[in-house]
Amino acid sequence: MIFPLLITNTTPFCRSSHKKYYYSNVKIFLASGFGVGLFWKTYFDDKKGGGTLASFLFAVVTYIFNLNVLELSILFIVLVIIYLVSVDDNEASEDPSWITLDEIVGMSLVTVASPSRLLPLLAGFLVFRLSDIMKQPKFVKELENYPGKLGVLYDDLGAGLMGLLSATIVNQIINLTL
Repeated sequence: MIFPLLITNTTPFCRSSHKKYYYSNVKIFLASGFGVGLFWKTYFDDKKGGGTLASFLFAVVTYIFNLNVLELSILFIVLVIIYLVSVDDNEASEDPSWITLDEIVGMSLVTVASPSRLLPLLAGFLVFRLSDIMKQPKFVKELENYPGKLGVLYDDLGAGLMGLLSATIVNQIINLTL
């Protein structure tokens, strides 16, 4: 097991049967942003920053693979579905630092604006993370008030919308100056 410090027999996800244990570990892996949150939890304990790392890595991957808008839109929908299926409602309501899939979903919204241009992607990433961390503008904080995993997801989607807007503006400025 890659991250033994997080997944133990005392974790509520683990069950006695092997099939359930495997299924719950897959859900944990997905909810942790494909292992990024587990890595952060294992090596940095409960310190903040796992969401920023997961968002940054997602931005790097989308930039490297040069995905187009349609591919990113489909990826966004798939990530939302994976989040809704893999994240436990009770566990997510506390927004633990190891669940980073919500940040990846928010960042996937940002990448739709300009996936192959570095400056808009960087601007979108910075605005997304600042908006998510500071819970600004006010509607981002209000979205967090929804119960359970939806509130955790909605505030990241709100922050992602702010990042999308900033990436779009930077992209348009670049297009006007070229």
